[in-house]
Amino acid sequence: MQKIRTLLVEDEKISLITLKTLLLKHFEEIEVIDSAGTVSESIQKIREQNPDLVFLDISLPDGEGFDVLKDFREKTFETIFTTAHEQYALKAFDFFAIHYLIKPITHERLNDAIKRYHAVRKDEEDKEKMISGGTQDLSSLIQQGENHRLEFKSSLRWDYKENRANKKLEEVILKSIAAFNNAKGGVLFIGVDDDGHTLGLEKDYATLKKPDKDHFELHLRNLIHDNYSVAYASKFLNISFPVINDLEVCMIEIQKGDEPLYTTITDKNGTKVEKFFVRSGNTSQELVKPSRIMNYMKVRF
Repeated sequence: MQKIRTLLVEDEKISLITLKTLLLKHFEEIEVIDSAGTVSESIQKIREQNPDLVFLDISLPDGEGFDVLKDFREKTFETIFTTAHEQYALKAFDFFAIHYLIKPITHERLNDAIKRYHAVRKDEEDKEKMISGGTQDLSSLIQQGENHRLEFKSSLRWDYKENRANKKLEEVILKSIAAFNNAKGGVLFIGVDDDGHTLGLEKDYATLKKPDKDHFELHLRNLIHDNYSVAYASKFLNISFPVINDLEVCMIEIQKGDEPLYTTITDKNGTKVEKFFVRSGNTSQELVKPSRIMNYMKVRF
């Protein structure tokens, strides 16, 4: 069994001993490689020892656990926050924490956190294998359903509910691209409904001056170029048209971006406003509060 190399960040000696004892006694897959008691010491030890998992106390003598994560643009470890204060929970998940433990830590709560770690890592590994596995695996990929790395859209601009072309739907596609860019990347299928049923692109093709794949791709790329630039599209996107269940669909592979993307959305009054979306679970979520956007960007970018 490959051990989970774990760093404990905790400045209170009793809490540190309690956490370490519980981990070593009940979780044979955990290897506690070291501990740290301050923000600066934590940053140094993470860089030196490259742990898989960090238990991170929020209140530290020289700052907060959040300050530790702000120092890492590319975070290769998972984080479980520990604190005596529940009010930090929402902020913790803005920093991509996989779990949040309230002190005093019990075996039952700790067991839930470790299970969550295993689930997150397995999910990431499975998605990477499927996404990089080639077109022969696309049907299996779609059967898994939407998740934080995979999204389905029935169309680019054909409104199935109103049975007509609807350019407003194009903003939904752009929103999804930005959300994946701003999170961990992912794959967007156009021509597949929410339940994973293949619809194809014929309805979309019919809305274009020339109803074919080439003009669909040209229109899609123009939308992306106008909103996010040619340079972004050429570096971070790959667009292809696999055939699934005898129907042609569009597959957009979106890499994790280097810079945040804002999406221009037209509101009910026809006013264009910029919004910031991230991928959360199986949806693209808008971050509204400037403070939350700032916190997110400090960690992610």
